Amino acid sequence: MNHHCLFVSAHLDDAIISCGDYIDLLVRAGYHVTIATVFTGTGTDLSLLARILHKKFGLSSDVMKVRREEDISACDLLDVDTIHLNMQECIYRKDRSGAPSYEKLDDLFRSDYETELDVISEATKVLLTRLCLTDYDHIYIPLAIGRHVDHGIVRVAAEQAVRSIGDLEVSARLIYYEDLPYLNYGQDIKWEIDLARNLHPVYISLPKCSLKQKTAAILEYRSQIRLLWHSRWEMLRQVSQHAHSCRPPEHQPDPNSYCFRLHVVSVHDQVPLAISDPGNF
Repeated sequence: MNHHCLFVSAHLDDAIISCGDYIDLLVRAGYHVTIATVFTGTGTDLSLLARILHKKFGLSSDVMKVRREEDISACDLLDVDTIHLNMQECIYRKDRSGAPSYEKLDDLFRSDYETELDVISEATKVLLTRLCLTDYDHIYIPLAIGRHVDHGIVRVAAEQAVRSIGDLEVSARLIYYEDLPYLNYGQDIKWEIDLARNLHPVYISLPKCSLKQKTAAILEYRSQIRLLWHSRWEMLRQVSQHAHSCRPPEHQPDPNSYCFRLHVVSVHDQVPLAISDPGNF
């Protein structure tokens, strides 16, 4: 099998935290998987917010170099390719006057992109020039649950990039994944209405060994554990709890497997390894 799947990730941990178990099963099934991460560039002249977050990472210098190395290790563990697109994430960006674009943590979680149109345009161009999107059989992008500005930028940019190709067949390859851990935080209570209103859920049955691989890969992102969870054990608990709570209403729990959910525009869109009839799963 030569089917090639592309996961577009905002940051250097998003795709694996959100989809690492599904990615593991894809690789086991013979799919070629690539993760392309948009915001991997090194920041300069750091804002106070960036310095505070760096302290939480437990890293004093070469933060993005370390994070890129963590990402490569996680991707190697799952046997997937990785591409770093080297744009600067929100905590490093400056406005046209040279002031930090974001000075408070809460400002990162909003869905107003009027001040980020230039970044969306640049991200769209980068996706089109650095990635040959027509080479991929399936393209996975974030729903932007949690409303992190960078996740929203990546979703909009990926949608624009695919639309600009002008090929309905390529557009049908778009598949949306749920953003973890933001979904688990439970703060974005309107995400299904706002972000997935016209989409259709699709379920995949995953073996427990894929969950084990996912957690092992997440642990490669050592600098991010304390930022996203209180501890390593909280991460393990939350990931396991989510895996066993995501299933179609008619599904009867199976002790040897669990469900993973994605979203598509049309019920006719093809999703690798999807359950054809969740009611009989």
